Amino acid sequence: MVDAKAIHNAVIGGYADDNKWVDARFEAIKRLSNTKAGDAGQDFVERLCNELGFDTEFPEGRSRQSSWDVRIEGMTFELKTATEDVHGSFQFNHIRYHRPYDGLLCVGISPDDIGFDAWSKADVATGAAGRLVSMDQGSSATWKLTKRAGQLRPIEEFESRLLDLIVKLQPGCPP
Repeated sequence: MVDAKAIHNAVIGGYADDNKWVDARFEAIKRLSNTKAGDAGQDFVERLCNELGFDTEFPEGRSRQSSWDVRIEGMTFELKTATEDVHGSFQFNHIRYHRPYDGLLCVGISPDDIGFDAWSKADVATGAAGRLVSMDQGSSATWKLTKRAGQLRPIEEFESRLLDLIVKLQPGCPP
């Protein structure tokens, strides 16, 4: 008799996540679905902003249909969370720069560290934030931004980077 479950386990073993996550400080995020990891990213940013004294707000019911994910000091941001892949990169997926928001905030979780960066929407649209790649061949609705760990800022710079960007995003402020 063929043991289909044993065959399945043998196949899955070849697809196991890189062991760099085993016993890592932030290992738990790898056990979350992508949606839950994004939710955790929102909660992390909210708590970090609150600890730093930033005023934060989320769309009613944290709606996934809103054109923005978080409002920080009156500026709206699309927020993306990604975990480090086996090649040391982060894939920030489903960036929709056709929607109305002021900036993009990306949080990258490595096994033992956290990086981030934030850009104005103009920087995203012009490529200054990095090269966007379409997530759906022939579509221009959703994009992916790939960043290497070294291209993200240390999380310890979150407050100063956000303050700089919020000032830059104020109406009447030169770009």
